[in-house]
Amino acid sequence: MPSLGTSSLRESLRRACDWGSDWRRHLREIFEPPPWTGTKLTAKRRFNLYLGRIEHRLGRTTPWSRPVKLTVESTNVCNLRCPACFTGAGEVGRARSDMSLELYRSLLEELGEYLCELEFYNWGEPLLCKNIDKMVAEANQMGISTTISTNLSIPFDSDKAERLVESGLTVLGVSIDGGSQETYEQYRRGGELEKVLHNCRLLADAKSRLGSDTPRVIWEFHLFPHNIGDIDQVRALASEIGMEVAIGKGWLIGPDWDPSKQWPSFGEPIAARCPFLWGFAVVNNDGGVAPCCGTFYPEDDMGTVAADSSANDASGFREIWRGERFRKARQLFHRRTGDSETRRQICFDCPNTIIWEKWVAHRAAGGSKETFDPGYSTHEVANYFWNRRPSLDSTRKGYGQTNGTTGPD
Repeated sequence: MPSLGTSSLRESLRRACDWGSDWRRHLREIFEPPPWTGTKLTAKRRFNLYLGRIEHRLGRTTPWSRPVKLTVESTNVCNLRCPACFTGAGEVGRARSDMSLELYRSLLEELGEYLCELEFYNWGEPLLCKNIDKMVAEANQMGISTTISTNLSIPFDSDKAERLVESGLTVLGVSIDGGSQETYEQYRRGGELEKVLHNCRLLADAKSRLGSDTPRVIWEFHLFPHNIGDIDQVRALASEIGMEVAIGKGWLIGPDWDPSKQWPSFGEPIAARCPFLWGFAVVNNDGGVAPCCGTFYPEDDMGTVAADSSANDASGFREIWRGERFRKARQLFHRRTGDSETRRQICFDCPNTIIWEKWVAHRAAGGSKETFDPGYSTHEVANYFWNRRPSLDSTRKGYGQTNGTTGPD
């Protein structure tokens, strides 16, 4: 590994001293095992995981570590019209297509031995990708935990169910936001609840026939005002099929439907450097490397990975990961300022960046975690990404602002 350099080492030690009395907690968090089941934790993965956690805590702008989790957009095609999804709402960010196997395999070749987790979904329906079984199987063979989130309201049969189970998929989340067609279709527009439940039973049968414990099949129930009364029915249906249940508040475009936070989200904003800039990576179907999973448009990409990185002027992932745009984004977690190009980046006004800036000021003033208010909800964070582009028409504008504002106080 190349030397960090004297000045860089001095700066890293200075930041490490800032841990203060929390140093024992930081060490525990650095060396705890990865949260994903199904990962074969080799020495190389373990070292990269620990190094990445250290660099994340130090805020290193040009990390030596590789991502530990990769999201690949296996396809950006979807069959539903979910209203708070860019694809479902009819937005066109990039050409509709599957990710090519050539591109996928080049990413596995470069990153696979470092990855703990690989997700196959972002803005499309992954089970519509014609190579999805093959892609999952190749990741599984490398000892990488794999996850798919699907609407499962698709043509499906016993053979497809068996191929998915045989691929070695670790986790399959199924988004089912209702216990009846009436409530389900209010968000999953174009979906058929009975088809989804039938397909879930096909998967359960395939697992039984093949004697497989995987994938874990999870009923992902997003709460909205119209489906709160379905919770008991959903739990009963899931139990009958043999599915786990995960329940969390869904977000909508516009004001938060549950501002009092009566219902928990799948995760609330916290004061932390963005995990995507240091440890989680997103590559879209066309090779565009996104700064995080919240971005949709290619204008926000950090670069484009070529399927053949040996070609002239082609970029490999690592070149982009350690490149100027990523470095400028990471630098925002030291000081939220920069030139006009930096200020145009989606990371500049991202709630995560602003929360961290507020946290640093709060801590400098003697504040504690117990007294810190991030100032954003998950709903508001989602609306930031939705309202990000200045060109959006008034029918799309909700809670957030266009690029250039800092969000709520």
